[in-house]
Amino acid sequence: MKHLSTFAVAALLSVAFSANVAARGGDNPPAKPDFSSIDADGDGVISLAEFSESAPPHGDAQTIFDEIDTDGNGEISEQELSEHKPPRRAR
Repeated sequence: MKHLSTFAVAALLSVAFSANVAARGGDNPPAKPDFSSIDADGDGVISLAEFSESAPPHGDAQTIFDEIDTDGNGEISEQELSEHKPPRRAR
């Protein structure tokens, strides 16, 4: 009987852990959007207006845009977007 209850507790903990991971979306960060899907006018750069329409999931669009626009020219190039590493979320 003792083995059965240990097995039941282990199974319950496993299910609870799996549900928690699924609810958090796993340990993988959200996928980066494709550059061309944000560059609506197809001019090869992303303006703040285009970026704002893509609805950044966390934070202020202007702040995030400025973090990605590393050369500060007011546009995000494909290279700047691909090299951007979003900050890790606190656990």
